[in-house]
Amino acid sequence: MVIMTINRTYLLLITVLLAICTLPFCKKQTDNYQAIPAADYYPLQVGKYIQYRLDSVVFTNFDQMREVHSYQVKDIVDAEITDNPGRPAFRIRRMIRDAAGTTAWQDNASFMVTVLPNSVEYVADNLRFIKLVSPVRNDYYWPGNSYIFTGSGENSSSSSESEYAYMYDWNYTYANVGQPYTVNNTVIDNTVTVLQQDQSTGDPQLYPTSYADSTYSIEIYGKNIGLIYKDFLHWEYLIQLTLQNCRMIIPGEPAPSPCPANLDCDSLAAAKGGYAICDTLAPYSYNGYGIKLTMLEHN
Repeated sequence: MVIMTINRTYLLLITVLLAICTLPFCKKQTDNYQAIPAADYYPLQVGKYIQYRLDSVVFTNFDQMREVHSYQVKDIVDAEITDNPGRPAFRIRRMIRDAAGTTAWQDNASFMVTVLPNSVEYVADNLRFIKLVSPVRNDYYWPGNSYIFTGSGENSSSSSESEYAYMYDWNYTYANVGQPYTVNNTVIDNTVTVLQQDQSTGDPQLYPTSYADSTYSIEIYGKNIGLIYKDFLHWEYLIQLTLQNCRMIIPGEPAPSPCPANLDCDSLAAAKGGYAICDTLAPYSYNGYGIKLTMLEHN
């Protein structure tokens, strides 16, 4: 009889718990979260376009001066195609004209976008990026550059480092999911920010004779629109010591003797019992580029 009483007590307890979990407040807690697919922020169909202001950062005057060149570009979904792994994809055709919009559109580049069940992949200049993943929620992160060979990592040698080494080990992270964002004086009600990279080493202004680098990358997408804002900038600051006007100081000679061209000045001076002196130059240069896209309109 005691055993039957205990069993009935447990059955009663389980029945009560099940009944509680069917109440509205329990159901509300599980229904609050709805997974947002990445494709909602990258809709694609042939004929869709987004027009941007493009600000391109370049380094001129022997890579010592930074300049910004501005244009208008229009990214048009041009055709349905198949990507290299044989999956359905879309070709994006980019056209360009002057910043004022007074010149005719000209073809500039083409890209490829593959929308998968749980991600959006974007190919430009033979580099494949994982731009978005599902679910879209704050603080969710993923290795967006994992398809790109950077030549960096524990098993890489310095000789195998690629020009894209600075893209190694980026964690793309969602922020401001579902929040409004103002672009070109237009409020986009529902957006998501993708924080891609924000890293720097050194400061050329404070330490002009030391190496420095900086990489910043962020993208913002509008729901049912696509990319509405992009800001990317990467540069390295390098100092290269060079020697010029080398002379030999030889004991007994009244004035320094110019070093003959194409000869080792140090060795020649030492052979004559003297030494060499040279004027040194430390020119600096920047190696890098930047792209900023600001949406102007879309269909």
